[in-house]
Amino acid sequence: MKVDDIRILNGEQKRRVLEQVERKHFTCGNCGSEDFQVGDALYLGFLFRSEQDDHYMVGLTCENPGCETPRTGIRLREYEFLDEA
Repeated sequence: MKVDDIRILNGEQKRRVLEQVERKHFTCGNCGSEDFQVGDALYLGFLFRSEQDDHYMVGLTCENPGCETPRTGIRLREYEFLDEA
């Protein structure tokens, strides 16, 4: 099975990512904000052989305008945001 390195997420997938951010109590490491804009997902299996086959790093941007380092990401499994519910 071929897996694309970068996955462009649709609106539903981005909504699921935000649900996971909330469920995991993920916050911005710089300012502590819980509000993020969701970007693309990077498949981790090809970069790190120790990663599970279904792990992705999903890009997040902190929406706090005062945040000095707004770029971060959350590691998620495929079923947490790509698969249909």
